[in-house]
Amino acid sequence: MLWDKIQGQAGAVNYLRQSIRKDKVVSGYLFQGPSGVGKTLAASIFSGALNCRVAPGEGCGSCPDCRKVENGTHPDIHFLAPSSKSRLIVIDQIKEMQRMVYLRGYSDNWKVFIIQDADRMNRSTQNAFLKTLEEPPEKTILILITNQPGHLLPTIRSRCQKVIFSSWSYEMMKPFLMEKSGISEAESHVLHSISGGCPGRALQLSEDEILNTRKTILGLLLDNSLSSAGELAAQIKVWLDYISSRSKTLSGDLERERVQWREALAPSQRKKMEARDESRVAASERAELDMIFELIFSWIRDLFVYQETGGDTYIINRDLADKIAVASRSRSQAQLRRMMEWVEKSRQLADKTPARATRQLIFENMLLQLGYWNLIFSAPIKIREGRKK
Repeated sequence: MLWDKIQGQAGAVNYLRQSIRKDKVVSGYLFQGPSGVGKTLAASIFSGALNCRVAPGEGCGSCPDCRKVENGTHPDIHFLAPSSKSRLIVIDQIKEMQRMVYLRGYSDNWKVFIIQDADRMNRSTQNAFLKTLEEPPEKTILILITNQPGHLLPTIRSRCQKVIFSSWSYEMMKPFLMEKSGISEAESHVLHSISGGCPGRALQLSEDEILNTRKTILGLLLDNSLSSAGELAAQIKVWLDYISSRSKTLSGDLERERVQWREALAPSQRKKMEARDESRVAASERAELDMIFELIFSWIRDLFVYQETGGDTYIINRDLADKIAVASRSRSQAQLRRMMEWVEKSRQLADKTPARATRQLIFENMLLQLGYWNLIFSAPIKIREGRKK
């Protein structure tokens, strides 16, 4: 059954299944929790379970309705995501959604509208959306997905049934990753830490070979061997080329997928699919940039922790403990603290910036600053004696 695809979210799954079984489905839901824990998957499966005619409430996974939901082509299941250019859900998108809400469905199915990154609506857009949320047509469901529910208006939150999704503990994540990806225990610890306990994100990172890519991304920092501005410029190019290549690969994959469905879809459906794919590419690029921020932060944080404890028990990149031990000797805790603050400040600024070129400038500026600090901070620092285990 469809519900079996969702792991580690028993509370959310049981609530949604019971709401269908007991005929207590409501018109507004707020799926909240960290990115990568299955919120969008759960919304899709909930939609499939509602509309499956073979196994109502469960979803058989093989009937025409279930297959269309899985492929994202069901005419009564609609996805709304931030615009690829502004990284916001704009009011024109809400107006188009409202038009679709009040149109008659293609059958007697439930109409479901899944709003991804719902917190990316500004105040005026949220107020426009609120009108639909207050009085939706019969058999119409609005599902808001967010990892920042506090950015939504209280009036929106109060009109939605909250469904909480949680990150996974390391004990839950370790066997999952070791089985799915065939990685070691030390590597599973790194992925759990980097992903924040989000299985979808951890699995994607594993499939993307992030553990190996991490060494390329961190580059000369791993060996503490940046010795010139030229080497620093070359390393920055490696980072920027990595982000660009990833987005180009995804764009090509989505284009090939659209070609397979082109003949089977109406022009309006093709347009929707293209817009959704543009948003996916933009979101992926932002995610790649955020991941590099996270990798760099984790490296600096590990140097700080190693100095504080004198051992590798509490570091994230345990498989790089030897390099961390060496690199930590050339920086003071005050220097490392300043570097972490700079990375976090730059990441927050980039996250608030919709323009791609501006985000890249913020990123380059951060790398230049960190790189020059890396060149300057070369004097050995005495490591504090700690709890080495």
